[in-house]
Amino acid sequence: MLTAGIAALNSTAPKTETIMPCVHAVTFESKVLGKSKTFCVVLPENYVKEAHPWPVLFLFHGRGRHDRSLIDDPAARKTLLSAPFVTILPDGDDGWYINLPVKKDDRYQDYMDEVITVATKEYNLSTDPKQRGLSGWSMGGYGCTRYAIANAGKFAALAPIIGLLDFPRTGLPKGQTYTVPTDRFGSDEKTWPALNPINQVKRLQHMALCIITANTAFDRTMNENFVARLTELSIEHEWHLLKGGHTFDIVRESIPIVVEFMTKHLNAE
Repeated sequence: MLTAGIAALNSTAPKTETIMPCVHAVTFESKVLGKSKTFCVVLPENYVKEAHPWPVLFLFHGRGRHDRSLIDDPAARKTLLSAPFVTILPDGDDGWYINLPVKKDDRYQDYMDEVITVATKEYNLSTDPKQRGLSGWSMGGYGCTRYAIANAGKFAALAPIIGLLDFPRTGLPKGQTYTVPTDRFGSDEKTWPALNPINQVKRLQHMALCIITANTAFDRTMNENFVARLTELSIEHEWHLLKGGHTFDIVRESIPIVVEFMTKHLNAE
């Protein structure tokens, strides 16, 4: 769970590098992972640390990507720079943003706690749940949804993009599935339901929700199942079905939707 008690971080102060105007990289010593880690930060043009606690979006990358993937893309970067809130982009490696049941030292949910603690202090981020949001794509869509579930009540808005939202599991239609990384999730299918966000949807009922996928994406059925569960429980949500596949182009197209959604729901204007 997200706590304020990760003061046990290595006493080495975080180091900040300016990558380009209003874009930083912050390196700190992760106690839970036992290594140096870096996350990126995108700041509004009018950002002044002391002005007030800033609304914030934590945006999780997909598998095979990294904390700079959106920053390195000119269109996505431009959109994030236009946002009236701070955006924090963690580097989740291949950890799915959970404490992995197989690799016990890969505590990526706890790592996210660290990122949030360090970023909040370094950038005067708001601790008010009404000013905190979560998003991510693909693996990061899974991860941000799982993190929202684990920290129910501590974030106002959630917007997964082409996320694996009915996963890990078997039995999905051909072309609408994803091989479960058993080196991450284990091979015992009886343990998978506890790791599947669709089974804990009720914990999201007080959040603003925006679900984004694409019509030929392999995750479409997972997202449709997730949305059906939200509907069954009468949980309000936005649903966006874009044209395309499980691609970075869809992520790029989705970022303006996410920024608009977060601006509306994080009291960021």
